[in-house]
Amino acid sequence: MSECGRKHEGEVYLRLMGGVRSLIKACFGLEAAAEETRVSFATLSRYQRNSNPEFAPIDVVIDLEKSCGRPIVTQAMARANDCTLVKLPKVEASGDIVSRLGTLHKEMADVTGRIGECLADDGCISSDEAKQTNLRKEIDDLLCAVVAMDAEIKVIEEGGL
Repeated sequence: MSECGRKHEGEVYLRLMGGVRSLIKACFGLEAAAEETRVSFATLSRYQRNSNPEFAPIDVVIDLEKSCGRPIVTQAMARANDCTLVKLPKVEASGDIVSRLGTLHKEMADVTGRIGECLADDGCISSDEAKQTNLRKEIDDLLCAVVAMDAEIKVIEEGGL
């Protein structure tokens, strides 16, 4: 642990500051960003300086991320904690849990099948194989199916449908 009680290496905090800079840039600069949140131009300027030990408050980050439509700092915080973010699609519960289960199994089979295709020749997945088989799209489809299933279960837990 460092002298100031921080848990991460200094480079993690520098990446977070860089995230704030990127976020402000994505909001079209300091003036535009200041119009989207409760803090002033000068305060935002201070938050993006590496020499400043103070970070932008969470509510300011949320305001700016909503404004630019990208979770830039939130993603940097997730990475600092060995996590990642996945944008969840909007899903309405249909009440048809059996159909959702079928879709979930189909999407899992598609991912497994595509991985099998990639591994068939040499036991490895190359960049070209991943692209040719649209592996990431298949994984995205599986994630959407999981989110849809989660929506169904949430409605059941809440006593709906």
